Amino acid sequence: MAKNNDAQTDPIIETHGRLSPEKIISLVGKERIVDRLKFLERVYNTFVDRWPGMYLNPYLLRETVESYFCDVYRLKFFRPVNFVDEPKQAAYTIKWISWIRPIQMYEGTGPCPSTIMSNAYYALMAGLALLGINLDTKNDAWWASYVTNAVYILHFHSISIESLNQEMYVLQALARAIPDKR
Repeated sequence: MAKNNDAQTDPIIETHGRLSPEKIISLVGKERIVDRLKFLERVYNTFVDRWPGMYLNPYLLRETVESYFCDVYRLKFFRPVNFVDEPKQAAYTIKWISWIRPIQMYEGTGPCPSTIMSNAYYALMAGLALLGINLDTKNDAWWASYVTNAVYILHFHSISIESLNQEMYVLQALARAIPDKR
């Protein structure tokens, strides 16, 4: 059987080696992963009381964080992106929380519309936190309408990461322009 020597035929592999998820995670570092896990746990703890039949699955949360870092690493590797700004961090965080859905229902808990959408809400709250947006300080009814609409879209529809990134950029600018309630 012929030996497959990809490194001789692929200049990326020759230069950088194989970039498996395990390799990327080792390059990112345990400290950054743990910091992001703690951050996401803090965000979850701000609204956990709204859904008593739910819990944050630590294994799915870790998968979410590792997937986020792998995706961001690939973004930097394959595109000329040197710095991942807050809107990109928010967009990729929202993407992975929405896809993996680390909030789970306890067995025997019946679903209701608000608990079914809890992961979309969690994803949005994590993204807003990364942008420095605290909804408790906002007095405009527009924010409540935005959250309702965004949670619906995140739960029921597919949205491109590029569109989500642009939305986070505009949202951050809007949050800075709208005064906080006094």
